[in-house]
Amino acid sequence: MLFKANASITGTYDASTTQVDFKTGNKQFVTFGSGNIANLRLEFPATSGNFVVLLKQDGTGSRTITNYKCYDSEGNGASGSLPLLFAGGSNPTLTTDANHVDIISIFWDADNEIAYGVASLDFQF
Repeated sequence: MLFKANASITGTYDASTTQVDFKTGNKQFVTFGSGNIANLRLEFPATSGNFVVLLKQDGTGSRTITNYKCYDSEGNGASGSLPLLFAGGSNPTLTTDANHVDIISIFWDADNEIAYGVASLDFQF
């Protein structure tokens, strides 16, 4: 599988589980559809690295993500920590204004299967 380090890959929105597959590229783009996301499934490659997911509100806004779940390169729940660990210990409150963008930057520690995240919020157009 070819790893595209400089391309932005567009994920497919699904209200139940939206998949972000970092094995296809380290930069991912997700636009909310007609509702919230219950589970953002973050799939990582077998090597450690830095990854970014850009989350864009749709034209309505007020969309949220309940769970950020991490999976290893084989699709198993990350053994070090299944949820993405955010600075401060809790999930960020996403910007809910229509068409605004939040960026989640992640360091994936493949040896210990732990993902550390930080949110940069409220990019406006």
